[in-house]
Amino acid sequence: MTDVEQRAEVLRVLRAVRSVRDLRPDPIPDAVLMAILETARWTGSGMNRQPWTFVVVRDRDALAAIAAASPNAGHVANAAAAIVLVMDGEMPEITTFDEGRAAERILIAATAQGIASALGWIPPEGREAVRSLLGVPEGRRVRTLVSLGIATEAGARPKSAPGTARKPFDEVVRWDRFG
Repeated sequence: MTDVEQRAEVLRVLRAVRSVRDLRPDPIPDAVLMAILETARWTGSGMNRQPWTFVVVRDRDALAAIAAASPNAGHVANAAAAIVLVMDGEMPEITTFDEGRAAERILIAATAQGIASALGWIPPEGREAVRSLLGVPEGRRVRTLVSLGIATEAGARPKSAPGTARKPFDEVVRWDRFG
């Protein structure tokens, strides 16, 4: 593959990332999970602090408990696995930005590996239950997770026609000035 083809493939993967919430619980090979986690580990962070720990959850009962604590992330219950981002409690503004970067990197790596994924949010009222379930120490924050799995037949179908799910380029891009 030429350099141009490699760059085009990277851009194709980036554009292919989408949230798939209809997942089958079929196991994901360890080598695939490791590739996703290794990619996440290399995410950039403010001052290179790397303020995260990635907790991989594959236990069916634990996935169901996380889904119960996070009603808007019910897709976790049927996932093969979930990666819960546990962030340190220092420098919250920078850490919040880094949390988003790491979560997006997981989504991209999963797509590159042929694994469906969806971002999930643990609401404030569910965080203590998830923290306790996972043995997360005080001073650490849990609020973001990514569910992983193989898409069901329904989940594999895009919700919109290819190329129509985004606003037109000229509506979102400005050159030199906003107006």
